[in-house]
Amino acid sequence: MHVEAFVVSPFGSNCYVLAVAEDAGSPAVIVDPGDVSLDPVFAHIEEKGWRVTAVWNTHAHIDHVLGVDVVRQRYGVPAYVHRADLPLWQQVPEYAQMWLGRTVDKLAPPDAFYEDGDEVSLAGLTFSVWHTPGHSPGSVCLIGSELAFTGDTLFAGTIGRTDLPLSDAAAMEASLRRLLALDDGLQLYPGHMQSTSMAVERRTNPFLRSLARSD
Repeated sequence: MHVEAFVVSPFGSNCYVLAVAEDAGSPAVIVDPGDVSLDPVFAHIEEKGWRVTAVWNTHAHIDHVLGVDVVRQRYGVPAYVHRADLPLWQQVPEYAQMWLGRTVDKLAPPDAFYEDGDEVSLAGLTFSVWHTPGHSPGSVCLIGSELAFTGDTLFAGTIGRTDLPLSDAAAMEASLRRLLALDDGLQLYPGHMQSTSMAVERRTNPFLRSLARSD
């Protein structure tokens, strides 16, 4: 299993490529293609000779989905998101204008919706979908046996914002409490900043520490 991170968009969001192996022909997925300028992502995939099979989105803020159609047009693959974030998905042009001053087209509809408890797979690598609302109504974490993509729910040393339209601080607290059940050995790949581990976050993240003390 191989994960490659690319910082995209003016918001410094992470786009990940997850491949089963580094070998040519290995199946791969793209997680959170957050800008239309994805040339470094595509160049890496094509240099490796990987075969892209899907786009997995942790949520539908523009800095995580803006490049979804660019990926779909290039590779002809389905894009997944949680249904509760469909309003954000549909309002990408409005938010792009508001936050970036950019005019963009509407995204085509998602190809599939995942719900809490679903599983998504990549050639035998299985990830459980945990619905973790708070940062957005449809935020999810994708939990595998060795690593997890935590989107904008949990970062290294902090958490996602809850002061945005459709955010919910109470829902975020409940989601973080749920994440406390994760195994310490999990490597975490968040939507922004560097990767971390559940062990480090449990020990040092002030938000998780506060929740653990209150239990």
